[in-house]
Amino acid sequence: MKEYPLFRSRMHALRTNGVRHAALGILVVAGCATPENNAVAAQGGSLFGSKGSPWTIQCLEIQGADRMQRIESIAESLRRTAGIRPKDVFVRDEEDGFARLYYGTYNRRTDKKTGKKSTPPQLQKDLELIKQLGSESGQRYFVQSMMVRMPTPNVGNPTWALSQAKGVYSLQVAVFEPHDDFWEYKQAAAEYCEFLRKKGYEAYYHHATASSMVTVGSFGKEAVVNMPQGLPKYSAEVAELQENELMKHNLLNGAVYYVRDGKGGRTPVPSRLVEIPRSAPGQP
Repeated sequence: MKEYPLFRSRMHALRTNGVRHAALGILVVAGCATPENNAVAAQGGSLFGSKGSPWTIQCLEIQGADRMQRIESIAESLRRTAGIRPKDVFVRDEEDGFARLYYGTYNRRTDKKTGKKSTPPQLQKDLELIKQLGSESGQRYFVQSMMVRMPTPNVGNPTWALSQAKGVYSLQVAVFEPHDDFWEYKQAAAEYCEFLRKKGYEAYYHHATASSMVTVGSFGKEAVVNMPQGLPKYSAEVAELQENELMKHNLLNGAVYYVRDGKGGRTPVPSRLVEIPRSAPGQP
């Protein structure tokens, strides 16, 4: 049986460091919670150690058929600007239809006590410099610049991308988020998708800006049933899938994630339907 090292490794530290669960923008109505805990047992070393996770400065983003030509021209001008390190200027043509201009690589660490990320002095200095760049008339070219996680290439079997699913909804069963000691979240999601596929399930992955998710199945609009009380529930087909041990929960980095129930207890976050994303017209 094939091993899935990125899915299985480095998860213990993530589970014990109180990693926050960031809801994805395409999440919809939740299913029923269950008390089972089928967290993936894992141990492993740190990818970045005490250095933290890599961040960069996003200077500009451009859409359109000629986006790469335009942004490459701007990037070349930025490389010739006084105070800018030419080798730290780079561009990416990304799958959401935007070409983006980036600058620099900076390691940010998370304080385990406060949960806050450090901001290296060089990052702050470079960000202030880039925001000030402009014309003699006072126009600022990169006023919307901001610090972002270092972009990473998407991985996984292209035919298993969630955008390839034919329905309206799919059942989200796992989310992978980056952390100081875990950066290969896209690879982990792709591996978990493959793991479920080999188990015989119709699994998909979806890479977002700061997280990747894994889903199972493809359902039409009838998967969400509107009740007289106005509270939606899932169809029998979806509910039956949620009874499976692998489909009960919406795992976070390989572990069952709990939320406070308001009564002093904890409730595991269940699997849930998400809308299948579609590319906008003119985008790849």
